[in-house]
Amino acid sequence: MKSLKKHILWPVVTVLLIFIMILKSCDYSYLDAIDNMDDYTYDATFAIPLIDSRLSINDILDPEGIGAIETDEENLIWLVYKGRVFSIPAEEIFPFPDQTQSFSVEIDPSSKTEIVVEKGFLLIFSEDQYIEKIDFRRGEFNVKIENTEQLIADGFDISAQFEIFNSETESGDLIGGTVTPFQNASVELMGSSIDLGNNANLFLVKFTITVTGNGNPANAPYNINFFQSLENIKYESIYGYIGNITFPVGNTDVEINIFNNANIADIFFENPIIEIIARSSFGTPMELIFNEFYAINRDNETIPIENETITGWSINMPESLGVTAVTTLELNRTNTNIDEIMTIRPTSIHYDVTGTTNPAKDQSPNFINYDSHLSIDVELNLPLFGRVDNFELQDTIANTLEDLPENAKIEWLELKIQIENGFPFTASIDVFFLDENMQIFDRLFSEPTPLNLIDAAPTDPQSQIVTQPTTKESMIYLDENKIESMKNAEKLLLNVKFYTYNQDEGESVKILDDYKMGVRMGARAKIKTELFGFDED
Repeated sequence: MKSLKKHILWPVVTVLLIFIMILKSCDYSYLDAIDNMDDYTYDATFAIPLIDSRLSINDILDPEGIGAIETDEENLIWLVYKGRVFSIPAEEIFPFPDQTQSFSVEIDPSSKTEIVVEKGFLLIFSEDQYIEKIDFRRGEFNVKIENTEQLIADGFDISAQFEIFNSETESGDLIGGTVTPFQNASVELMGSSIDLGNNANLFLVKFTITVTGNGNPANAPYNINFFQSLENIKYESIYGYIGNITFPVGNTDVEINIFNNANIADIFFENPIIEIIARSSFGTPMELIFNEFYAINRDNETIPIENETITGWSINMPESLGVTAVTTLELNRTNTNIDEIMTIRPTSIHYDVTGTTNPAKDQSPNFINYDSHLSIDVELNLPLFGRVDNFELQDTIANTLEDLPENAKIEWLELKIQIENGFPFTASIDVFFLDENMQIFDRLFSEPTPLNLIDAAPTDPQSQIVTQPTTKESMIYLDENKIESMKNAEKLLLNVKFYTYNQDEGESVKILDDYKMGVRMGARAKIKTELFGFDED
């Protein structure tokens, strides 16, 4: 879809650009910002340079803002909202159960004092799984001898050496040990393996049983019981067939914060995309089912996300152990109802997924690691390519005038702003003054005025890219009453309404990474203060 360059988070496109720079910039070195102002020499009037900046969208990106931002080859900006769920690991989906086998050997010391027995150990599972090879991370192979009391009472001793065919320990030997009636054998399996080949869950254990002593075999033959077991098994990897297992992958919400504080608006994205990315390190055929998949908005209105594939999505299988296979499904306006979804201005996408191993149940060979897992990413990709009408954003900000000395009084304040706008949007900006109850009691602009309008840069109708920036110079005068209201405000409410260039004619525009906006601002203020008991103004 796009070759991406990563950026930090961003605060709802670029609409707060002007006032974020006015309220937050702290560059006091640009004295030529007021080079066109008259030079006043009386004592209580001050000229203050504030801003001389040329900024791109990246200069105002807020780390606490909304979504991730990425760009493609054209430098078109994309908003990317992501969610991820991880499945439980393979050893929880396919746990290896404890296994116990037993057999009896008839012994007559008068005829034979050494007996060699090969016994098959058959692995038992609840379904039709089979193991061809297992590498152990930990666990024990245990052997014990029982029903030897009469043999010992008649004056004999018994022991058995055992070894597992086609096995290997960390040191390269066969898994094995020695067991007696008085000492059970417990062999630690960490780093060991057993290769069962095509024996369908069966491996062979060779027992060499030795009887010693000069007793009286009056009660021969003796039936001696042997017990062997695999316990507390944690595998490193398994080759075989783990069966047809359905398991929960998980559920989560993809937060789409662009609409969280957006009020009345008609917004249209040219090419919104929902991308589903499955990453699997299970060496098994796998099918995913989206049990729940819907968008929800601030009013708890929901719309199901519709697509035939997500009711039984077969994903890729890795070629070998330790490899992760990636499968991508793109939902766009040709194969899903994404346009309908965007009309409700969703604030999140919810999804709940289950996975099924070997859906065909054909017993084809599998391979898994103990930590093999499945992750499902759902990404909503919104290109800044479209149009907007009356998109409204609000943000409550601190009132910095509260930091002035108590005896300082600003009688009037005049701002001179020069703007070169290289972005294809027009913005109408106002600041409301809030009391301690967060109620509006005044505003910066008491009536509509050209002073708080910023014209959009025009765009080419074919490429939808800005052709040239627009420029504007404004003088904003605040009288004593307006300044007093602003000083008394507990908080300031920034309100921005914007629309894109020629949006009323259905013309879409693109927001590129290299668009710039230049701002130069200076202030002139008259301040009354008390110096050593005297008033000076």
